[in-house]
Amino acid sequence: MVWCFCQTAIVIGLGRIGAEIARLARALGLKVIGIRRSPRRPSDPVDEMHPPAALPGLLPRCDWLVIACPLTAETRGLVDASSIAALPKGARVINIARGEIVDEEALCIALAEGKLRGVALDVYDGEFERLPDARLWDDERVVITPNVSAVADVSEQQGVRLFCDKLRRYLDGQPLTNIIDWQRGY
Repeated sequence: MVWCFCQTAIVIGLGRIGAEIARLARALGLKVIGIRRSPRRPSDPVDEMHPPAALPGLLPRCDWLVIACPLTAETRGLVDASSIAALPKGARVINIARGEIVDEEALCIALAEGKLRGVALDVYDGEFERLPDARLWDDERVVITPNVSAVADVSEQQGVRLFCDKLRRYLDGQPLTNIIDWQRGY
């Protein structure tokens, strides 16, 4: 007998973090759909790549919606009530990006209606000003983490190495890396 455990993860934002999530999801046997403005590269660990405009049509196929994109004018409110309504019953939402990308009122309603199986939030709207919405905080299907997962000795050392590399490049008159594209917002 062959078991088929076929679930689909949509990863919004295929930067370094999103690509690593996609890679791990594929290793677990999930079909991975990437959402990104730029076209697919051979190294992208996804089964499909689509532009953001395709997201509404893809959501009904989604068991796991992972938000890992930067907060920009284009992504603010991207996962709104209609997006959440388009998810199949039993889907899960994971936001490790920014709280302002997801309509939390719509999340609360979907949870209350039993539409979502679970929600994991490393961020929430207004996280620097207030506690999370009590409906999210009190729901046993919701996991809220303190948005400090990147803080570790290793990440601190990497930051120092990155700074030193940039300083060396600057002093040597070499091109800098990781330049912010102000038009894109990141």
